[in-house]
Amino acid sequence: METINEIFRTYGPEYIELYGNDMPGDHRKVIDAIIKCKTESYGTIILQCKYCGQLHFVPLSCGNRHCPGCQYHKTRQWLGKQMKRQLPGHHFMVTFTVPEQIRPFIRSNQRITYSAMFTASSEAMKKLAADPKYMGGDLPGFSGVLHTWGRQIQYHPHTHYIVPGGAFCKKDGK
Repeated sequence: METINEIFRTYGPEYIELYGNDMPGDHRKVIDAIIKCKTESYGTIILQCKYCGQLHFVPLSCGNRHCPGCQYHKTRQWLGKQMKRQLPGHHFMVTFTVPEQIRPFIRSNQRITYSAMFTASSEAMKKLAADPKYMGGDLPGFSGVLHTWGRQIQYHPHTHYIVPGGAFCKKDGK
């Protein structure tokens, strides 16, 4: 399986050529950082074994927050915190997506449209939770994340929510 670093090295230049004009500048910086990650571009640290004296050359990483190689440990820490916050009981995953026809607009206006996606989807979750047909509660608990790519590596912005199978109800305190 190829790493994201290898994928960006292989396909990044062609991708930038095709979509560079519509791509936010930050995306170019991320692609460049990941391509250079753990190469001599960021320098090398030399470690010497205190027992045998052998030198080990270790290229430095980019440290970019979007780089899975650099941020794996932080991702695991975040997941651990989320698991501790999880309420007891059944949980469900709910996904909100957008029509393919508006994805080019979203891609060119990410800051405002991603915010709108979260607002619309979280308000929909609250409305469903308040409806007695579904939960009939006042305060649903849910946690959401934004994904911008699908499994086939195509631009496909969508939100995923982890939702407990219940909600707090103010009138009866349950």
